[in-house]
Amino acid sequence: MLMDVRKGKFILPNLFTLASVFLGVVAVVSCLGEPDDAGFRRAAIAILFAMVADSLDGRVARMTRTSTRFGVQLDSLADVLSFGMAPAVLGFVFGLRQWPPLLGEVIAFVYVACGALRLARFNLQADSAQPTHYFTGLPIPAAAGTVAMWTWAATDLSVPLSVRPATVAAAMIVTALLMVSTIRYPSFKHVRLSLAARAGILLLVASVVVAAVRTHTSAVLLGVALTYVVLGPAGWAIRLPSRLLARRRRAPAAERPEK
Repeated sequence: MLMDVRKGKFILPNLFTLASVFLGVVAVVSCLGEPDDAGFRRAAIAILFAMVADSLDGRVARMTRTSTRFGVQLDSLADVLSFGMAPAVLGFVFGLRQWPPLLGEVIAFVYVACGALRLARFNLQADSAQPTHYFTGLPIPAAAGTVAMWTWAATDLSVPLSVRPATVAAAMIVTALLMVSTIRYPSFKHVRLSLAARAGILLLVASVVVAAVRTHTSAVLLGVALTYVVLGPAGWAIRLPSRLLARRRRAPAAERPEK
């Protein structure tokens, strides 16, 4: 009986992963036919909850010490559907299908392809390196959240139909390129926070919740998503001068320009 309980706990993280898959399917189904703004909103919210389920499966696995290679591969396959295909379908139906044939399909394909490449690179790095405090490239859930929150905010704010295609295309292309980039994004998986830092985070979360309740929830969540997206390029720009200086110091003295 004890052995059955020990084996059963390995299923728990996978249940959260499968919940993410289910929510991705809900998002895709919500875009079928001729969906209205309510359908787009439902798809975006499904992707948002898929992000929550995806974050919980890793935490549960670490808490219960049930991380397995099977779980890692299942998580990647689930991410391709929930954060690759589902946002691509949502973005296409939301605006890209208004463009000439194949143009919207190509943009959706580029987004999914970059997401799959980013996941493949992540799996290779996870197998060959120690845990770090950053991700290489924009994580695919963050990319999916940006696309989904934009469609949700656009419906709440009544963005004109003529503007939707260009904006959702920009969101998908930018996030796709950031996913396959080497720009570092902060990871909070292995960070140990002090009591003051935890209190500050709780205060920040409470402020976001209050703002979301009193204003447009979609707009507030979109602001959170965009803030994280911008953190990577901003950090890269801040570190650029020090990297250039270090590269110059490593250069041979003969190759340095004369003063």
